[in-house]
Amino acid sequence: MNIKRWSISNVLILKKSKFKGFCIPIKSNLKIPELLKEIYKLDKNLEKASHPTMYAWKTANSENDLIEIKNNKGKKNELNLKNRILINKLSNLNQGFHDNHESGSGLRLMGLLDRLHLINILVVVTRWYGGTPLGPARFKCISDVGMESLENGGYLKIKANNKNWIDCSKIE
Repeated sequence: MNIKRWSISNVLILKKSKFKGFCIPIKSNLKIPELLKEIYKLDKNLEKASHPTMYAWKTANSENDLIEIKNNKGKKNELNLKNRILINKLSNLNQGFHDNHESGSGLRLMGLLDRLHLINILVVVTRWYGGTPLGPARFKCISDVGMESLENGGYLKIKANNKNWIDCSKIE
């Protein structure tokens, strides 16, 4: 069980609706059903949620041409942790999402992973409906708690450019 590896957001409340985000690094989508069951152990209130598991995931094998970084003295042989985490070639890319009856939510989370250039990660958001329809504002809430869980896990400390991806499974 990987309960210690889960990163969790604070609960966001908007018009009595509550949102909470979770994320965990993964290597294979085959573990997702097992991981979703773990979330219920993390928060017993998920059983009462109207949309307990809206999620998106992205996995890939990471192939990296080692990029040597010059230090401030011009020396080339300094390879650091950033080189092992930033990936410039992806192979066997797999991705997916599930809305859990909140139309468009999984796609929104997938877009978040794409914009942040994150791979080997699962992001899950839970919503407890508060009785008032939120319209498009619900998507901002979903993105906000998903982003907060990624921040809490330390997955946003390293910035990727348009050519690199961040391998979340290598971040401790």
